[in-house]
Amino acid sequence: MTSKGSGKPQGNPYSQFVQLMRKHGRNQDIDIELGTVTAPPPEVAIRLDSLGFDLYTSELIFASKVVDSPLQVNDRVIVASNEAQTLYFVLDKAVRY
Repeated sequence: MTSKGSGKPQGNPYSQFVQLMRKHGRNQDIDIELGTVTAPPPEVAIRLDSLGFDLYTSELIFASKVVDSPLQVNDRVIVASNEAQTLYFVLDKAVRY
């Protein structure tokens, strides 16, 4: 749900992600990629595979389940970003079985 007049997504990160997808109407405006945790909480840093630098806590929005199970250095994570790469949503840890 967006707040009146602001146009900004509201709610938890999943809700915000869904709102962005609905607003833009297609997935071309949203990128999903992998990253690696380079610094643990409380000052988390994540390096996306596509970037040559780290993103920090102030640039990231975390899904509550990532916060409930704290990130550790070298964890792989799934990150969604908008086309302008101004919003980064850390959706979950990436694991292989």
